[in-house]
Amino acid sequence: MVSCTEQLEETVYSELLSTTAYETESDAEALIISVYAGLRGTDWGTYYEYDYLMVSESGTDTYGYDDWEEGTQKMEMGVFDNNYDFILNLWDGAYKVIGAANFAIEVLENMPIADGLKAAYIGEAKFLRGLAYYDLGFNFGDVILNIGEGTGDLPLSPQADVIAQVIQDFTDAAAVLGDATTPGRASKGAALGMRAKTHLNAKNWTEAANDAQAVMGLGDYALQPSVEEVFNVANNNNNEWIFTYMSSEANGSGPTSQLGWFSLSLGYHNGGWGRLTLAEDFYNSFALDDDRRTLLGNGYQHGGLQMDGDKFRYYALPGTPEYDALVPDTATTVNIIDLKAVTTTKYLGGHDRFTYRDLSWSGVSYPILRYADILLTRAEALNEGGQGGGLALVNEVRARSNATLLVGLDQTALRDAILEERAKEFFMEGHRRLDLIRSGKYVELWRAHLETKYPGENFGYINDSKIFFPIPQKEIDANDLVNAK
Repeated sequence: MVSCTEQLEETVYSELLSTTAYETESDAEALIISVYAGLRGTDWGTYYEYDYLMVSESGTDTYGYDDWEEGTQKMEMGVFDNNYDFILNLWDGAYKVIGAANFAIEVLENMPIADGLKAAYIGEAKFLRGLAYYDLGFNFGDVILNIGEGTGDLPLSPQADVIAQVIQDFTDAAAVLGDATTPGRASKGAALGMRAKTHLNAKNWTEAANDAQAVMGLGDYALQPSVEEVFNVANNNNNEWIFTYMSSEANGSGPTSQLGWFSLSLGYHNGGWGRLTLAEDFYNSFALDDDRRTLLGNGYQHGGLQMDGDKFRYYALPGTPEYDALVPDTATTVNIIDLKAVTTTKYLGGHDRFTYRDLSWSGVSYPILRYADILLTRAEALNEGGQGGGLALVNEVRARSNATLLVGLDQTALRDAILEERAKEFFMEGHRRLDLIRSGKYVELWRAHLETKYPGENFGYINDSKIFFPIPQKEIDANDLVNAK
């Protein structure tokens, strides 16, 4: 049916295009914030909300048990495939950041704002793109490298090319970003620090050591006096944090992480999903005077102050001093529930576990990079490069936690000590998997740990094929240039 004899011509009174929608400095700020927002992922809780912890910690030698899926959690048991939701969420979350960063860079380059401000915003976008490709390149190996080529199909690029682009993005960012302001925004120190981490995982020892030294030389960062204070939400802007996924403590407003719910176990602080616990032997490896031991929950009363009859309910790991201290009271006032693993209290954010609080709004931030990591990165790089000075840096980190200082270690012994130190300093911060892969001990230690937890089962399938995650099946189905590896 036709009712007009002439083509309808519409008068456009306003048109919102990428070339016209962003014109002012406030527009540029909104644009770059949208890239940071991608760190949350594509759905509730994905990527740096908590999913990255799941893929980085549960299939390692320090992991305990999953209270939801004990003995069947796919990442822990190494039976994941390319449809596993946590792997999909990492892939999708990282590419959401990359897509937003590419768009921001394209728009910013043509915006009529001051050149220095424009360069800084582009530097932030490149930093975030570099971070996303860091996560992809070291976890998946060969991935799709897109730095603004458009939305069409692209093939997988070799991991070496991806790493080179990560280094370039962090280099470009470091050249234009300023001093640290808030740990939730990229800075020169964050860019240099992540470039140091990139070189470390690529085993470019000299470059990693030099970049870590450059961060130390900025004078912007330092270890907090107490390791417990590092994770207190009152100190979210402390100068040990170099870059974090920031979280808001205010109910219902601002971004928030789910780290508290995800990592706290069972009755701890009125609940918790208990998906990220730590192993019994890992807990017992801490000396009693090591303050980091206090960031692991053991020997605690139920968060809701529940009773079993006329006795207070406590949770404790058998054979530990905390358990033994409760035993004398079991005849009268205490009922002990035996633990098989312990929970980390890092993500309580300094809140008292006996005072009810909705952990969805605990305000704790995700520690993507902190200064202790820079010290241990330089220590490892120096040691692997056959240079001295690494032991003093390790002891600087240990001294903060009142751990006994190390002495007289040769290169091999210091290598092992650094790997152990990283486990104790950064447990449940998303580093363990890549640390083990870099050490060359990933498969060996992961498999041995599973054999200890589940005696009699065969874990021969834990081999080098598990070092990289598989390319998601949905990417293979949608992209004609990508095939299953």
